[in-house]
Amino acid sequence: MEKMKPTLTVIMPAYNELKNLRGAFISATGALKIAGISDYEIIIITNTKRDGSHDGTPYVAEQIVKEDSRVRHIHNNSYVGLGFKFRQGIGDARKSFITWVPGDNENIEESVAGIFRHIGEADMITSYTSNTQVRKWKRRFVSRCFTEFCNLLFGLRLKYYNGICIYPTKLLQKVPTKSDNFAYMAEIIIYLVKSGVRYKEVPMEIKPTAISSSFKLKSVFEALGTIALLFWNIHFKRTRIKIGSIN
Repeated sequence: MEKMKPTLTVIMPAYNELKNLRGAFISATGALKIAGISDYEIIIITNTKRDGSHDGTPYVAEQIVKEDSRVRHIHNNSYVGLGFKFRQGIGDARKSFITWVPGDNENIEESVAGIFRHIGEADMITSYTSNTQVRKWKRRFVSRCFTEFCNLLFGLRLKYYNGICIYPTKLLQKVPTKSDNFAYMAEIIIYLVKSGVRYKEVPMEIKPTAISSSFKLKSVFEALGTIALLFWNIHFKRTRIKIGSIN
């Protein structure tokens, strides 16, 4: 019997990515084609700056929607973080699996396609950057410290917590994530792994990019607060997710 092909929701958060969003979209659709995934949807999620302005990214998103019926656009008329946008995407997802591809166009489509091909080989597919040398030293330092910190606190040995991941939609909808900062993906992964979810780590190459605004000092402190609360929930409240049937 032929294996049923997966259906995939791609959540694409984009903040101040006027010059990069279309390239990110083209790269994502290219990766889907290479991986042989024809039943998909892309949800582009944008927001304004704290002062209510934006650089035109929402206009690019609206133009893409007009060009491709498989694309939807959610715009927030206020500043919201990555975690908030990801939760919006989860709530609007219509396919059996969910992933995310950032709107900064840092990903190489062949590498993303390589991740997509692993759908179904474990409950959750995670990825890690294999060519970290293309990133600025500050980004590498923060990422390495964050990864080692999470592994130490939760007794894990993951290579990375902020890469492209793929989850069954029904499973992801059970995760009680609340963070809006860049620790939102770590929060999801840790909840799932500590609840017994099987995962597979896949290497991924990226393009050189500038340091993200996510790595401002304030964001780092917010992320640490998220991890501290997660530590309490995992180790003291013993919060776990009832996995059950996820397919």
